[in-house]
Amino acid sequence: MKELLDNKKRVSWREVSGLVLLDTCFIIDCVSRHKKVKGNIGITSFNVEELMHVEHRLGHLKKGLRKFLKETDFVIVEVPVSPGYWVQEKEFVQAVDHGLLKNIADASDAVLIAAAIQCDSDVATKDKHHLFTTKLENFLHSYGIKVFKELKDF
Repeated sequence: MKELLDNKKRVSWREVSGLVLLDTCFIIDCVSRHKKVKGNIGITSFNVEELMHVEHRLGHLKKGLRKFLKETDFVIVEVPVSPGYWVQEKEFVQAVDHGLLKNIADASDAVLIAAAIQCDSDVATKDKHHLFTTKLENFLHSYGIKVFKELKDF
């Protein structure tokens, strides 16, 4: 999987805008349902690291994940934080907007939204507990950012 990701274009989170950033759970859902994603797509380096971490647990979906990564046109949006470093996750999120952690309980999930705010991009997720909530939707309204849960929505 690493070699597939090494061939993808990498951009700074400060240099892009107008993407739809895919959450890890959204990617896995697309793989499990054999859905293709098209458009101006980005995956944060944080979410790429999460995918690499869970790849061994995907069993029969591993082959589908490789196919998804190979066939989907996306850029990797570099963010300055990695999964598992909770202090850095919180610092990154708070540096973008202090109100984010009041609206998203998990700092790891908030990293994606912080990146979306910084690069003026929408988000696609299946995370109904932290990201696809009315509370977060209302918070993000002032940024003009939308959170989608289905492919047809974006």
